Amino acid sequence: MSQISEALSRYRDRSCFMKDALYRLFTETFSVQTTMPAILKLVAVGMRNHPLDLPVQFTASACALNLTHQGLARGLPVRLLSEVICLLFKALKNFPHYLQLQKNCLLSLTNSRILVDVPFDRFDAAKFVMRWLCKHENSKMQTMAVSITSILALQLSPEQTAQLKEEVFMAIKELLAIVKQKTTETLDDVTLLFTLKALWNLTDESPAACKHFIENQGLAIFIRVLETFSESAIQSKVLGLLNNIAEIKELSFKLVTEDMVKHIGSLLHSKEMEVSYFAAGIIAHLTCDKQSWLSCDLQRNVLLQDLHATIQNWQSSSCKMTALVTYRSFKAFFPLLGNYCQPEVQLWALWAMYHVCSKNPSKYCKMLVEEGGLQLLCDIQKHNGANPQAQQIAASILDDFRMHFMNYQRPPSCQMPFLM
Repeated sequence: MSQISEALSRYRDRSCFMKDALYRLFTETFSVQTTMPAILKLVAVGMRNHPLDLPVQFTASACALNLTHQGLARGLPVRLLSEVICLLFKALKNFPHYLQLQKNCLLSLTNSRILVDVPFDRFDAAKFVMRWLCKHENSKMQTMAVSITSILALQLSPEQTAQLKEEVFMAIKELLAIVKQKTTETLDDVTLLFTLKALWNLTDESPAACKHFIENQGLAIFIRVLETFSESAIQSKVLGLLNNIAEIKELSFKLVTEDMVKHIGSLLHSKEMEVSYFAAGIIAHLTCDKQSWLSCDLQRNVLLQDLHATIQNWQSSSCKMTALVTYRSFKAFFPLLGNYCQPEVQLWALWAMYHVCSKNPSKYCKMLVEEGGLQLLCDIQKHNGANPQAQQIAASILDDFRMHFMNYQRPPSCQMPFLM
């Protein structure tokens, strides 16, 4: 290893020696168990100095994979990992048709430390991975592409997702084909879970993606999933995506069908908290719009009664959902918060906001200020016709906000209503 290190250092500008040294390094580090930041830095130098030399780039990508595998990445500097990933993507752009180089890059992205903690261009990565997803490679590579897509999709802003329209549409079509196949085979494996999570995240705050999901028979496929599988991990992901559709007024009426309402109403009574929670969210959004229910208003009233009864059984302070509930924005809740005629709907929105604000105040208290949610909570607290329980939950959220504000003693970045 000392000779390899010396060669990589001394011959960094001579590609023929660099290629040979990298090949030797690859064979020596195939099952390495210790971190080698100095060696990885020399690999990065070789990639940077010879960007158009395919043998150097390919061999270096394989070495980087050996030196950063799952356990090792945790002990390497973030800045070094960031440089290596950026160089890998540069190599992909220079050699877009070299399959093995693409595989090495994809394998590197399966590393949770790199995917979550390391800075790199998520937009380019998502474009690459979603295009790879449609290559119909072997099942192992497909599972990796699906799992990476599920994480990257959540890291993209809605604006970035909109820019990736073509890739997102192709990915949704491919992901639905995987779900359909797994459902037909009654195979509830890890690929199915990753696929459902990817679809959920790709449609989050993306009306275009939700519409494309519906146009590709997504609703019929998801009804089949609910009929086939009873595992809560699958049900919660299906309902999470349906929540994304329910939040979009122009599309939510598509969910008001006999089969869909039957399944959602049944899952509202699930013993699994996260399943019941997501089912309640769909019902809250759907029942908020009376126009969709003109032909079946009685069923709507029954759902509202069930929704109210279910929320009464939830205990906010002690609730522990196994599924991590996260929101990019509270804006979808604002029409529900202003719905004083349907306290059941208002209660669900308040309960959801209280749950996430109490679990992650640094993120969501800031969101309340930036999006104008504090004023809506104050309005509920002061409204003469508001439901007493709704006023109580609104007060609890505002109390948590005050506590967070006092603890950190940082004035919000924008104006807030007078809360004291």
